[in-house]
Formats: sequence, structure tokens, C-alpha cells
Amino acid sequence: MSFHPQKNLLRGRNHTGKTSLIRSIFETLGAKPQGKLESWDENTASLLEFSVGGCHFFALHQNGRRALFNANQEMIIATSKFGEWSQAFCNVTDFNLVFTDKKESAIQPADPACFFLPFYVNQDGSWQSEWNTFSGLKRFNSPWSAILEYFTGVCPPEYYRARAERVQESKALEEHRREYKLLERTIERFSRTLPLSGPKLNPENFANEIALLTQGVTELNQQQELLRSAAVREQDLLSSLEQQIRLADDALAAYGHDAKYLRTGDSEPLICPTCNAEHTKSFLDLLHFAEDARVLRELAGRLRDDATEVRHRCGKALARLSTLNENYQRISSVLDTRKGELKFQDVVESMGAESAFAAFEVERKLLQEAIDKALGVVNALDEKMKRLRAPKRTRAILEDFRSYYVSGRVALKLHPVDASKMKLTGRPDLSGSGGPRSILAYYAALWRTCQGVTGTFDVPVVIDSPNQQAQDDVNLPAVLQFIAKELPDDMQLIVGLETETDFPFDKEIHLDVPYSMLLEDHWAEAECIIEPLLEKMYATMKSDV
Repeated sequence: MSFHPQKNLLRGRNHTGKTSLIRSIFETLGAKPQGKLESWDENTASLLEFSVGGCHFFALHQNGRRALFNANQEMIIATSKFGEWSQAFCNVTDFNLVFTDKKESAIQPADPACFFLPFYVNQDGSWQSEWNTFSGLKRFNSPWSAILEYFTGVCPPEYYRARAERVQESKALEEHRREYKLLERTIERFSRTLPLSGPKLNPENFANEIALLTQGVTELNQQQELLRSAAVREQDLLSSLEQQIRLADDALAAYGHDAKYLRTGDSEPLICPTCNAEHTKSFLDLLHFAEDARVLRELAGRLRDDATEVRHRCGKALARLSTLNENYQRISSVLDTRKGELKFQDVVESMGAESAFAAFEVERKLLQEAIDKALGVVNALDEKMKRLRAPKRTRAILEDFRSYYVSGRVALKLHPVDASKMKLTGRPDLSGSGGPRSILAYYAALWRTCQGVTGTFDVPVVIDSPNQQAQDDVNLPAVLQFIAKELPDDMQLIVGLETETDFPFDKEIHLDVPYSMLLEDHWAEAECIIEPLLEKMYATMKSDV
């Protein structure tokens, strides 16, 4: 069978092979759709001729074994390994999107399922609110957003390669930092057993020790300044809270006296000292007065809780300051060492420590160099990603996508919605007959965006089948009209449908024989085409063993 480069209608009743033919196209290229065909022979051989950028290729598949040929039917690759096939497919299509795996421990290239994901609407997994068109995609770490941004042009392929590299470099950077901290702890424990501050026979070790002491004092000074500032702030805040607590307690004490006076039944009326007006003590006034007291008690309670937390933070800061003072004393004891008091035993004991000091210093320098190098790479990748993801272009693409989605809903007889916050990955989630139509409007918005000036690829679109969730005699014609007339004219489209339609398609393929994709009349012709290529594939795979 051959397809028109534009709109194709694949028509036939149930079990005549529409889905079998469509699934075979994708499985031949290495993308396995969800679902399983009943009574389908897994040893079926399928051959697909396709073109990329004017270059023709042949893809052959039989039970997990695949081969790729050029236009002259010369072998490019024959393999039963999915990874090797995916690499060959990505090479001929120039599809260079990469991801990280679930554990973010390794970079993995995308596969054919990623390539076709936005462009295939199948019966088993595409008409719902989740991305379930193809199996096997969940091994990647959140691939949906990256795939859609790749094809719509939000981020070019270089962005995702840089992002994957950054994840790897960041993990290496953290590992180097952990090793550096471990080395610092090892040196500290070792120094407790065999002091590293004894006499140095090697001038380089002495210079290294001076450098470390200088670095240590500098770091201690910086930490001390930060801790002192934090301690002062916490103490000021604590003083303020304690003052507010005292004021609240005083106000509550005054309330106690006032409340007692107001509750006294035989007390005199309240007389204003300014205008001498008399005020009666109504029950409502007592309630308002009591409510003010309740709010005041809650405020005092919250202030005490805040004071407790601030007091705890202040204590931690002072404790850390005390630890810094111990480090200062340790460095001071090293600087106070006098040569005149040294004994021969001190020199002998320091020789072993000096060797360890030299080894530690070499390792420290190597780790610091690795940290600096990894940090430089991470910063460079951050700058590269920032340049590649232009906010202005992203906004323009999202505006086009949202506009296409809104207009598609109107054409499909759905209520208008506010899509100003809609994301590329925001698949609609509607029940009833409106669900499939909203999904179709969503896919159509993606296709029209991909066909725009920022789109990365021109990939054929396949819809199987648009009659979902019992569309009635009003909505089904609207769906078919939308597919036939509203989708971009310059993209290749294949639609599977059970019934005839009056809407125009460039080519119609009619299937009418149940459970027989390959007809007996076509067997001899198919065998002459496919059998020589099967022999080449198996001969190549046999020679590679």
C-alpha cells in the first residue's frame, strides 16, 4: 500500500485491518503502541519505505529483528537490539533529543516512540487525559514536556543535551564535594592521634601547612562574622518579643481589674472625665471587652511561642560560636609552638605525620581541582541553557498553541474556555462525548504549532479512529469536517474510519476483507520484494555473531 503525501483516509469496518496496518507502520520503525492485536502473528514480516529530507530508506521488521536499507536496498544496519536500532533511526532522522533515566544516573537518547508520540492518536491510549500512546516511555524521567517543547521549538535540541549533561556534571560535583568533606574529617581524626603541627623537614609541607592555617583562619573569620550577626539579630528580636510579652501581660492585668469593676453590680455609672457624660454598663460592652481580652491572651501566647523559637535559634548560634572559639584556640596553639622546646622525639614522631600530611595535601589539591573543574562546567552549561531558552520566543509559541486550542474547541462544537494559563503538557480531562473532541483540539493545536516557523520536524500525523465515545449525528460530522478541512494542508495525514464520509481526502484506501491484512493475490509480489531483504538481514546478523 502507498500513501498520498497529504490527506489519506483508511476506511473499513471492524477487523478489516485498519489498526493492524497503522500499528505495523510504527512497530516497523521501533515504536510499539499500547494494546495488543488479537490473532496477530508475531512472526509477521513488514517492510516500510519512507523518506527523510528527500532521502529514501527501507525499514524491515520481523519479531523484534530490524534492518535498515538505503534507497538502493543496501544494508545500513541489521540488529535485534532495540538500542542499536534506536540509534540508527535517530541518525537517519537527525533526532538528537536526550533524557536522563529515572534515577538521573545516566543520559539516554530518545527512541522512535518519542519521535512519534505527539503525532499518533491511537484507539488504546491516546484519547484519555494521559500520555499512553506507546509503551516503554516511563523508563525516562518525565519525557513528555521535553518532547513537546522539542517539536514545537520552545527549546532547541541543544538545550536538552546541555540539561542532561548538567545533571551528570552536578552529580559529579556533589560527589567530589562529599569526598572533600570526608577527607577533611579524616585529617581531623588523624590529627588527634598523631599531631600534624610538629616540625616539618620538607619546606613544601611547611608552606602547605601555613597556607592551610591561613585558609582556616579566613574561613573561621567569615563564619564568625555571620554567626555574630545572626546572634545579634536573634538577641534583638528576643528582646523585642520579651518587651511585647511584658506589655501584653500588663494589659491583661489591667483587664482583670477593669473586668472585676464592670461585673460589680452596685458600682457607680461610668462618667467621661472630659464631657461628664454617663455611660451604662451594657452586657454587649462586657462581651466586647471579654473578646478583646481573648485576642490579647492569644497574642501573648503566640509571642511566647515565637520567643521560645528565637531563644532556641540564638542558643544554636552561640553554640556554634563556641565551636569556632575552640578552632581558634587550636590554631593559636600551633602558632605558639617554639623551636627551642623541641626534642629529638618530637622530630621523629613528626616524620610519620609529615608523610601523611603530604599525602593528604596531594589528595586535597586533586579534589579541589576536580571541584573547580566541575563547577566551571556546570556554570557554563547554565549559561548555555539560559541562552537557548529565550523567554520571548517561548511566550510567542505558547500564545499560538493556546489560540489554536481555543479555535479548535469552537470548531468541534465545545464550549469556549480560558486557555491563558494552559501548558503544552496540559491534556484536557473531560468525560463523555466532549472528552475525545477536546483531546482532538489539543492534538490539533500541537500539530499546527509544530507546523509553524519554530517547529523542528514535519512528521506525518495518524488518527485512529476519530469516532470515540459515541459521537452523535451532529458531533461526528463536525469531527470529520475539522480533520478534513481545518488541519494544515501541507502535512501528511492518515485517518482510520469505519464508515464513508462526504468530506474530501486526497486518497481513500478501502479495506473490506476481515482478518486478512495481506491478500492472497498480493502474496507473490510481496514475497519477491521482502524475501531478498529478509535474507540480507539474517545473513548480516548471522555473520555478526
